[in-house]
Amino acid sequence: MKNLFLLLLAVPLLAIGQGYPSKPIRFVVPYPPGGGLDLFARPFAQKVTELIGQPMIVENKPGASGVVGAAYVAQQPADGYTLLLAAASQFLQPFVSKNVPFDNTKDFTPIISAVNYHNVVVVHPELPIKTVKDLVDYAKTNPGKLAYVTAGQNTSQHLAALLIGHMTGIDLLHVSYKGGSPALNDLLGGRVQMGILVQSTVMAHIKSGKLRPIAVVEADRAKALPEVPTVAQSGLAGYAIPESWLGILGPGGLPKQIVNRFHQAAARAIADAEMKSRVEGLGYEIAGSTPEEFQKQIDRTVEIYRRIVTTAGIKPE
Repeated sequence: MKNLFLLLLAVPLLAIGQGYPSKPIRFVVPYPPGGGLDLFARPFAQKVTELIGQPMIVENKPGASGVVGAAYVAQQPADGYTLLLAAASQFLQPFVSKNVPFDNTKDFTPIISAVNYHNVVVVHPELPIKTVKDLVDYAKTNPGKLAYVTAGQNTSQHLAALLIGHMTGIDLLHVSYKGGSPALNDLLGGRVQMGILVQSTVMAHIKSGKLRPIAVVEADRAKALPEVPTVAQSGLAGYAIPESWLGILGPGGLPKQIVNRFHQAAARAIADAEMKSRVEGLGYEIAGSTPEEFQKQIDRTVEIYRRIVTTAGIKPE
């Protein structure tokens, strides 16, 4: 993968294809401004704009844990002028939500897996919790009183908490928001005590001491938070949530020529030294896979979600 990635960076953009793009590209972010996806999308779109000579315009279309924005892109012409910043949790939706208005297999075309990231269990510093064990003990002592925020109902963050509850028998009160930014505001204000949020959303507040990190929910530790263990390392052996990623999707049936043209521009953008430094500072880890590798990553994600939902007995709502 690495050699192919470097080879693509060496090919001039004009050699990859003539004519596209000839007008602005709409870049749909299916969550509100200020959240984890938006923090990546805006510098990325700015860098792509510089490379392709046409504006790449971020459009936030939040709602239903990313479903509204994804459905919008699925309905657009397959011409490369409307693209989606997708999170892994988009592929969870068919397992947990009824009547999802798109088919992930047919209605989207993978272009590039841009970055990987982590979701972090954080608590307000006034809460006497420093480990997952502390969290479980506190929840058992105070059943039904420990509230936590996520970026939305039926997101991977919500699933992460449900799995913790399933494995430990604790009762956590979910407070759902339409994105990480409004959820963060209530967490910082002390109106709720705990959150499971994208690392980029909470990173600055962890550094300032306004939030205390307890664990990351993915299988590996976050490079930017090496001292913070995973949930599995914290005593819940066998706990596993799929790797979290952000990738670019087009509508289903996007021509291969357009996929390749945009892929090369996107690969250059995320490999740019300034861009790389900026997003890694937020806790993102550069990926830059080919469309084929991205499809394999999606397939792995779907299979793990399927296994978790089946094991935990979660039914679509």
